[in-house]
Amino acid sequence: MVTARVAKGPPSSTPYAAMSEEFKHLEELLEGSDDENRKSGPGVIQKAYDKLYADGSGLLFGFSVNDDLKCLHPPTISIFRLWQTYLNSVYPLSMLFHAPTVQQQILDASANLENVSENMEALMFAIYYAAVVALPAEECEGMFGLPQPVVVKKYMLATQQALNAAKLLKNMDIMVLQALTILLTASRHNIDPRSLWIHCGTAVRLGQRIGLHRDGTSLGLQPFETEMRRRLWWQIVLLDTRVAELSGAGSSIVPTPFDTLLPSNVNDSNLNPEMGEMPPNHSGASDMIFCLARCEIGNFLKLSHTTSFFSDGAWARSDGAPASLAEKDAAIDELEHHLEEKYLRHCDPQITLHFMTKMFTRTALWRMRLVAHHPRHYPDGGASMPAAEKDLLCRLSLNMIENDIMIVRNKSADRFAWYVHTNFQFPAFIYLLSELRHRTRGELADRGWAAVEEALKKRLKHIGERKQSPMFKATSALVLKAWQARELDASAHGEPIPSPPQSLITLRSVFGEPPSKGKKTEGHDQRSYLQTPADSTTHGEATNVIEHSQANVYNGNNAAVSGLSMDQGTNPTEWSPMDWTYWDELIQNWEPQVPDGSEQFDSGQSLSLGGQR
Repeated sequence: MVTARVAKGPPSSTPYAAMSEEFKHLEELLEGSDDENRKSGPGVIQKAYDKLYADGSGLLFGFSVNDDLKCLHPPTISIFRLWQTYLNSVYPLSMLFHAPTVQQQILDASANLENVSENMEALMFAIYYAAVVALPAEECEGMFGLPQPVVVKKYMLATQQALNAAKLLKNMDIMVLQALTILLTASRHNIDPRSLWIHCGTAVRLGQRIGLHRDGTSLGLQPFETEMRRRLWWQIVLLDTRVAELSGAGSSIVPTPFDTLLPSNVNDSNLNPEMGEMPPNHSGASDMIFCLARCEIGNFLKLSHTTSFFSDGAWARSDGAPASLAEKDAAIDELEHHLEEKYLRHCDPQITLHFMTKMFTRTALWRMRLVAHHPRHYPDGGASMPAAEKDLLCRLSLNMIENDIMIVRNKSADRFAWYVHTNFQFPAFIYLLSELRHRTRGELADRGWAAVEEALKKRLKHIGERKQSPMFKATSALVLKAWQARELDASAHGEPIPSPPQSLITLRSVFGEPPSKGKKTEGHDQRSYLQTPADSTTHGEATNVIEHSQANVYNGNNAAVSGLSMDQGTNPTEWSPMDWTYWDELIQNWEPQVPDGSEQFDSGQSLSLGGQR
């Protein structure tokens, strides 16, 4: 059996001592590669968070109920529209209650807002808030006559006030904890992850206080209540894991033991609050398929005690000996096979939720491979890594970015854009850029630049609002350095200088050229085992491309990746495959200059290269 092995060693005295290893490595990538030039103090990501967000300490505390909450409810017709938006865009990805039951409660409450309970009011405002976050900006403004950021802020504040009115920290009602979990889930857009992680800890503690970490069957609860408790607890676990990774605290499946079983594979229509026993699990896909795929990965981490592996790459067998790479791959293979047989083979790519499930689950599995094979496991930082391993890591990163691109292109998935854009595979993107600084020619390099261009295209539309962001500047530096290496390689071989993609032209117009060190860059002309995905906007075409690609990810003695994908947020495997200090090191040698008077970065923007939804 493979279990976690906690690395031992003297405590660090660096500014990054409290960070997880993956956080450090990503910081190093953005900081630069020369140790002597490394800056002290906060790294790029920490600086970006300081600039992007307010500290978030008032998210749960410090708000008095000054306004009459009854006056803050939208008109009745808007209540129904927001509920429908929540059902279409939020609920399928985060099923933490029983929608038919809540819908009737909303209908009853909206008919008599003067007498709605404080608990129900908190849940209603949380639903409004999540819905306006998920709405397209134009539709939100059309509904409320105000810019979306204004509406989002209004309903965030109203939800906070409603939770305080319901006496959140003393309340034992599951409805209030549902409201808090929805608030935290939707706040990933605009609250500092470091603060949000602390607030997620509040949700964990509140859940433990009402016994959500104990399965309802062991407590003698009715089947319906047991099922609702399972749904809510696992959403809290997944959220806490995701935000822990973003905050730099590392991936953590709630530190204390729990025996809560996974939710059942059933539709809401199969459940009734009065039922005496649970219906049988579906043998194929149900409405819960996306959430259950996430939960299965979380359960895998919990049962195999491999959380440390996904945080810092340290796996060990039960006898304490380090796990071999083959054992790591075998463990991932086992999970992959389980997910494929239980869920993915039942997915219909023409159904948007099924499409999302397959794409995000595959990404999760590719991330696991990337972590297991990452160069930081080598004593020399990967200098002695075989070429085949480098090719593998490059292909895995490319698969993740191309997967993201195909989801964004899929118009039917636009209703989940709020979720997709907060789960951009940023660590894979940074790894790909760092690899393109050395891999200057060949099929993988060509594919890599096509993916970089497509990923940057939308995010550069509002560059004026982002160019002061430390994270955006750091990423831009990597892009410019990588393209410069490609040009230098062509020149060294007496070949025409390649025409820069539009994203390069845009970035150069803002930041200028990185200084050349006069070093000759060697190209890697290594063939990819993957086909370049077609420009597809349909479920079936995108899925077929990835299924064709994944079967060729490994060669030689490596097992083939057989398909899956979770969200970085979808899944509790939302560890970064790199230490964040490594991010900082990658840009230390060149700090792009932005003209004075540039627009400041919007504090409400997400981690997707500082981009907006």
